[in-house]
Amino acid sequence: MELEIRRQNVRLDEGLLEHIERQMGFALDQFNSWISHCSVHVEDVNGTKGGVDKHCRVLVNLKTGKTLKVEDTDAQMIVAVNRAADRISHAVSREVERKRDH
Repeated sequence: MELEIRRQNVRLDEGLLEHIERQMGFALDQFNSWISHCSVHVEDVNGTKGGVDKHCRVLVNLKTGKTLKVEDTDAQMIVAVNRAADRISHAVSREVERKRDH
């Protein structure tokens, strides 16, 4: 699986970058044979103004041609990333089960 991480208006230090890679690995490695590409987009919507504005969007392109998307927003980027990783794992799992049942 190819993993791409993009950022907008947010600094990604080494620790946060590793955290994103690790969380997406935990969430998606079991589906590696089904996934062709995963993009993680992180953004600080309000910049330095503060607030609940750390946004994480995950797009997963499946080898079947379907694209799955989840988004999450929180005051802390790590929380938004963790929830988005959990949600994309469930979305991919549901799609894989649908394909296996047919």
